[in-house]
Amino acid sequence: VSTQSTGEVSVNQEYLVHRIGELAAGSCLGCFRWESGGQYKNAPWNKELPTDSQIVAHCVNTYLDSHLPRNPMYPEGRTFTTQYFVQTPSKADSKKRDYALYQSSIHPPHFKVLVGEEVWEVSKGRNNLFHSLLLLLFHLRAEQHGMLGPVNLGPTGLNMLWIIE
Repeated sequence: VSTQSTGEVSVNQEYLVHRIGELAAGSCLGCFRWESGGQYKNAPWNKELPTDSQIVAHCVNTYLDSHLPRNPMYPEGRTFTTQYFVQTPSKADSKKRDYALYQSSIHPPHFKVLVGEEVWEVSKGRNNLFHSLLLLLFHLRAEQHGMLGPVNLGPTGLNMLWIIE
């Protein structure tokens, strides 16, 4: 489903745009289905399509990619996705990193947080992605002085840390 090497969460871009529109309608991701997705062209969701968890993770990654400065080591411009996101089948220890969001399972989706050589397990289920993101933000605030690489996540930067205040 995920084609991380090309930066796409799905080869079916039409479904992706359609589903993001559905997720954005209303409030609080009311139609979010963490382990599946939505109906598309009168057909039920299937495992060839990304889960809603994968779509939301991709949106967060893309947002952070757009705010981190380009790194010459990653000319495609996906600094966050390349440096701070690990997705199975890559292993948690495949690269030495200070911290990262780690998707350890595609079906069902499951995310963890990597900090140094530790893997922080997060409870499974509907809120796993959101709890993992909150845990990563908490770590960045507490141990990285609110910085994601060179970008401040506090009020003078992306202003994301208010979420955990």
